[in-house]
Amino acid sequence: MPTTRDHDMIADMVAGRLYLVCGLPGAGKTTRACQIVEGTSALHLCADEWVVSLGISLIDYEFRIRLQDCMLSHAAALLSRGIDVVVEFGSWSEAEREGIRRAAASTGAAAELHFLDAPLEELVRRVRARGGQEAEGLVTVLVSDSSRFERPSTEEVLRFDGYVGPDDQWSPDRPLSRRDPAPSAQQ
Repeated sequence: MPTTRDHDMIADMVAGRLYLVCGLPGAGKTTRACQIVEGTSALHLCADEWVVSLGISLIDYEFRIRLQDCMLSHAAALLSRGIDVVVEFGSWSEAEREGIRRAAASTGAAAELHFLDAPLEELVRRVRARGGQEAEGLVTVLVSDSSRFERPSTEEVLRFDGYVGPDDQWSPDRPLSRRDPAPSAQQ
């Protein structure tokens, strides 16, 4: 007769794993997402890439929200089929991250939170160095709105199956851990 542990192992084999990568512009989200994709063969869903490819402004937030909702539905479908997914939306609020975590949980998938951060001056430098048509618009958003970003709290981190903070190195064989988030670079 199958045990609860057997059931959990089978569920882990069927459901994919969600890697939620969050942080302000210039924090290193795309770099981390690419590391995860390389190490796990997960599918990368990046709102910025889709927005730019569709010729929409990166700071058209009404469109971005609608797109991210569609992308999250797609991510849930992929997870339910056993495909690992990296979601890179920025995810400025705890409520948004919780919605993404719940979408993964509804499929039986584990969810790992990756939070990236750097001092504001460094974020601005990185965004300008990256360049592009939207660079100065993103710098304006960073300078005027970065204080609205809700850094993950201990309570939030504990709802995820794993957490990788700003000072942590990630590798595909790294065991999942849930621990207190490190102090923010912006505090």
